[in-house]
Amino acid sequence: MQTLLVDLGNSRWKMALTTGTAIGTVVYGSYDDLVELELAAVRLTGSIGHTLLASVVDPSITSGVVAILRKVSKAEIWQIASTDRMPGIVSGYTNPEQLGTDRMLAMVAARAQTSQPLIVVDAGTAVTIDCIDGDGFHLGGLILPGPGMARTCLLSNTSIPHEAQIDSTALLGRDTPTAVALGARYAVAAIVERFTIGTAALFPGQQAQIVLGGGDAEVIAGMLPESPTCLNELVLHGLAVVASHKGF
Repeated sequence: MQTLLVDLGNSRWKMALTTGTAIGTVVYGSYDDLVELELAAVRLTGSIGHTLLASVVDPSITSGVVAILRKVSKAEIWQIASTDRMPGIVSGYTNPEQLGTDRMLAMVAARAQTSQPLIVVDAGTAVTIDCIDGDGFHLGGLILPGPGMARTCLLSNTSIPHEAQIDSTALLGRDTPTAVALGARYAVAAIVERFTIGTAALFPGQQAQIVLGGGDAEVIAGMLPESPTCLNELVLHGLAVVASHKGF
């Protein structure tokens, strides 16, 4: 039987079915109206054996989604936490409960791709950057605003004109909207470069693999110092690895 994967992210929910470690078509929506989520769950839960859920949203929203899932299916629901034992990854946080479940699952997904040292970049509403050595030990990471959030914050707190049209092919901004957009994107790329080939490189003499996902992955990929492995839906892929590890 298949397993239903549910990712409750900062901006929207996502669902997909998995058999093994491959995921099927991803459906998603906002939290404004959970009727859409219920309809998606009805379509997807016909032949599932288990549901794996990861959440970084308010507990009240998570509880509401769990109630919907229980309403439409009798499949057992496993809510994954970052403190759970994970395949291939050991948390490096001093207080492991502080590490976001989304970050842990992104690392699990990346580790399933390679045994090399890793820098995992999830470029969504927020950008998370996590570093893992060749033994799967999480060295730590960084959290910063995603390019969209950084732009919004800058424009909301300055008198810079709110113009949307940018030159997406430019190396440097020759107009203000492009300069703002590129600045936010280069900020992410520069941090990754610092820890891969820069003065603070974490893995000297070793080839670190950059794994990149998230909604802004495409615009950031070309700015990175090494060609990244792009993997859409990092959290769902991580859930699929966990499901397979559990024997679902």
